[in-house]
Amino acid sequence: MKPYYDHAGITIYHGDCRAILPGLQADVMVTDPPYGMNLGKHGGAKDKRASELRRQAYATYEDTPENYSESVVPAIIAGLAVVTRAAVFAPVPSAWQLPAPSALGAIYIQAPNGHSPWGFQNLAPILFYGTAPDLHLGAHNTVAIGRGKADVACGHPCPKPLPWMLWLVQLAARPGELILDPFMGSGTTLRAAKDTGRRAIGIEIEERYCEIAAKRLQQEVLDFGDDPVPAVQLSIGGEE
Repeated sequence: MKPYYDHAGITIYHGDCRAILPGLQADVMVTDPPYGMNLGKHGGAKDKRASELRRQAYATYEDTPENYSESVVPAIIAGLAVVTRAAVFAPVPSAWQLPAPSALGAIYIQAPNGHSPWGFQNLAPILFYGTAPDLHLGAHNTVAIGRGKADVACGHPCPKPLPWMLWLVQLAARPGELILDPFMGSGTTLRAAKDTGRRAIGIEIEERYCEIAAKRLQQEVLDFGDDPVPAVQLSIGGEE
């Protein structure tokens, strides 16, 4: 399949990731699939973010629990089959549909990020599969403080903030390794990979988001010094 974009170790494919994944091979999957966060008929479902998400970010995918089961879950399973480790954003109850992870992590969001049937949401859970790279050299925290704002001007309704993905790709992948994101969206994972010396493959079913991601990747590599994201690291005991 001809790439939509291919430059400096970063490749984008436009299409359904379920059809593309079987022909790929990568070191690690880092992805944030679409999910119905804040959607549903519970008491906190009328907040602003819920109404924004109901606008449907995808013309080809309706963000419902049924479609998550039929589309996202098989894609994540297919992605796990072509990598050695993975980090997947998966909030409850969607997370329970995915294969059992090796470990759990999260982005802790200091300001409430929507509601659940039990109250405010302050975590963006991450499922980890396999074993962290170079674990024998020392363990790293699997929870980070969610600092930094999403680039809402990029044209995607719910992009992850770049500092989040800078932290996660460094946790999950060694420099030079190949990262796979089968739900690329606006390309934040690929941008983080480029800025931290990793290679990456992104797959996106919506062509408009492929174009957005390609434009973001054409920007110069950002200089973060020796440690791109020290502010999001948590020390043992939960202190900064």
